[in-house]
Amino acid sequence: MNLPPLQPDRFVWRWSSSGAYLVSSTYQSFFVGSTRLLRAKELWRTKAPPRVKLFFWLALHHRLCTADRPKRHGLQDDDTCARCDQAPETACHLFLGCVFSRQVWHALLEPIHLLALLPDGVQELGEWWIQQRGLIDLASRPLFDSLLLLVAWTIWKERNCRVFGRGPSSVLDVVRAAIKEGEDWALAGFAPLAALHLYWSQNSLGM
Repeated sequence: MNLPPLQPDRFVWRWSSSGAYLVSSTYQSFFVGSTRLLRAKELWRTKAPPRVKLFFWLALHHRLCTADRPKRHGLQDDDTCARCDQAPETACHLFLGCVFSRQVWHALLEPIHLLALLPDGVQELGEWWIQQRGLIDLASRPLFDSLLLLVAWTIWKERNCRVFGRGPSSVLDVVRAAIKEGEDWALAGFAPLAALHLYWSQNSLGM
């Protein structure tokens, strides 16, 4: 390539259409080649403790150590759900499809008149979440998002107690645990849970 000797050099910034340097274009260049992460925007906006968000992130991306994963890697022979003994334990089954979990959902959704959102266990966890939150008004979505993480977190803790030999809990025990955890979240400043706790208290749940 021959360069004209008398023509001055011209600097062109490749990350902007005008060729001029812009700070915003530099920031955008950091994301070139990246892909949109599943449900990331909705999850990080949800009012819940950071460790619960991380847990749910792993659940959305099939990274929780549910029984199907060690079986798939040849580390164990059985992947049956420890609660219902009816299906392989995947994240979708554990949180949405298991009859035990559906009873927990029913007990917590009925007082807030959201039984129409009761999971059926057919869809993937992330797909179900986004579809269900689309069925309710914008003002109620933060409450539903926090409720989802609260219920999933409580179910996961009970599942671990059962799997690791600390004893099973009844549906009512799990409902009470969810309500108590929700009260703690509300006291920590997660506002949507304060409204939920009021509904549940008025209906004598967890008593």
